[in-house]
Amino acid sequence: MKDINELAMVDMASVDIVPGTNRLVAYYQVINPTGSASRQTGPAKASVYTYYVSEESPGRFNEETRKIMSRMLFTQHIQCYVFTERFARTGMVDLFNYLELNPDRRTNVYVVVTDAPIRNIMESFTPLDRVPGRNLRMLMDLQAKSAGFTRKLTQVKDIVAGIPLSRPTVIPMLHYHGKRPASLSDRVEYIQASDPGFEISDGAVFVHAKMVGKIDQSMKKLYFVLNGDARKGVESIVVNGSIVDLELRDIKVKRKWGPSRLRITVHVKLRGLFNEQKKHLSGRNLNEIERSFNEAYKKKAEEFIRFGREKDWDLLGIGDVKQGRGRWRDFDVSIEVKSMAVLIGNTRTPYQ
Repeated sequence: MKDINELAMVDMASVDIVPGTNRLVAYYQVINPTGSASRQTGPAKASVYTYYVSEESPGRFNEETRKIMSRMLFTQHIQCYVFTERFARTGMVDLFNYLELNPDRRTNVYVVVTDAPIRNIMESFTPLDRVPGRNLRMLMDLQAKSAGFTRKLTQVKDIVAGIPLSRPTVIPMLHYHGKRPASLSDRVEYIQASDPGFEISDGAVFVHAKMVGKIDQSMKKLYFVLNGDARKGVESIVVNGSIVDLELRDIKVKRKWGPSRLRITVHVKLRGLFNEQKKHLSGRNLNEIERSFNEAYKKKAEEFIRFGREKDWDLLGIGDVKQGRGRWRDFDVSIEVKSMAVLIGNTRTPYQ
């Protein structure tokens, strides 16, 4: 067993590819034992240090790190993998085979795809949580909790499990706001936290471990809801010309199969978050809210299904069940939405 002082504890790792070649670039964020505490003594303030190596095969990454690190690479506690979009679009089966073959690697690690320059991601400090990898993990945990996820947000093993499936796997996209990396530890002393900074939004679509496209945040939420992974959400609708923001709770999705037909029924409870209507919130008005929501959500779901067909993506996983195996494109899919608005608040009549 190695002493902890002999190990380079990796918190976050990323992989990029050199354009026009097969050469890979791996970045490792290593925790600085003297810099991750909330208060430091002495000059070492950085919470992490970023190293990078370049090789044509991932099996040689470890050997390359020994040329630049004075400690042995230790990845058992890694919190997040970041893959660049251009690397993800080349296909990642070989990399996942490498992770599965190596007993020191884990596939129950969160993964994101970034459309930003990888140096901006791997050379930036984060506020609130000084360790960027932990910051991303906590952000994804918070998003999963707020969406009522029945499982963890997407991990490496989800991409691996999706390789033989008809249904694509959707991976969160990591965006970066800013023109250059926030690479100085003094960055955490500034009050402006959003720019430069990270944002997890939208989704990268994977088929057989290869990125084939993107979906926006709205479609990503629908993807998880209609496939039974998310049970909560927030939607905005227009009722009588006024905006009404709603919290979606206890979402339940039922599927009824026919020979070449799938009927999806979405049951959901609604709670008002904001109501622009200047009228008494009566039972009749609650019914209007329910009808408006049902129509709007059904329309969004139908657009989602139509978008998947245009892209030739089986976003509902029809081809993975007995009824639709090998012929998911032939299925007629219909959507029905049934909602129940719940009155919660201190007043039924808004202030004028």
